[in-house]
Amino acid sequence: MRDWSAYNAAQAARARPRELLGPALAAAGTAQGRVAVEIGCGAGIEALEMARAGWSVRTYDRDPSVVPLIAEIGRRWPVVHTQVDIAALKTLPQAGLIFSSAALPYIARSGFPALWQLLVSALLPGGVLAVDLFGDRDEWSSGPGTYLTRAEVECLASGLETLRLDEEEYDGPAFSGPKHWHLFTLIARRPA
Repeated sequence: MRDWSAYNAAQAARARPRELLGPALAAAGTAQGRVAVEIGCGAGIEALEMARAGWSVRTYDRDPSVVPLIAEIGRRWPVVHTQVDIAALKTLPQAGLIFSSAALPYIARSGFPALWQLLVSALLPGGVLAVDLFGDRDEWSSGPGTYLTRAEVECLASGLETLRLDEEEYDGPAFSGPKHWHLFTLIARRPA
């Protein structure tokens, strides 16, 4: 799937934030800094929820169609957006919460290690990283992107305190139609 503007327009109608956000906010609690970073913010549903929970949010997404959506949220809430190809990110603000739901798998395997290091480096001591990653048995794993084994996900979390690492595999709907999903949900804390 690469039609991000159509996908994000459809997501704008979603009433509730993704399931990952609730546990991420609970784990982050009153983390130092109260700055949250969202990688791949789409329509801004999760960014708005983080702002409502008291976070100043910095969002990053390459899709130009989300700029007016995030700007509208930013008129009332502390949400600042940067339109950028996530793979090209070189800096991020120091943050108590870094959140990315299903955006990181679309990064080319060659660029993924540098992006992951950037995310971990931006995490303040005691801060929480909450991400969805695609597994190597995902139906799309033969295409471009980063699809990981469980051992690779565990290696990514080394140096962090793993709070949650779930693995799911099932057949279900995707925006582009039915597919076989293989997902990892990782919530980890940088040691204080």
